[in-house]
Amino acid sequence: MRNRPVGRVEDYTNAFLVSAGFSLFGVLMLVAALWGWLGVALLSAAIDRGIARLGR
Repeated sequence: MRNRPVGRVEDYTNAFLVSAGFSLFGVLMLVAALWGWLGVALLSAAIDRGIARLGR
């Protein structure tokens, strides 16, 4: 193993956020197909409350 200085790493934050957005969209479309828009509204409210709790 070579002892060389550690350089900067690439920032993948934007790529992660886009991927997470597509995944969330897919999950919400699956819920809409199974339980309708009421299920999407309930799931979205639960996710919102969960994120708000993490913020505290």
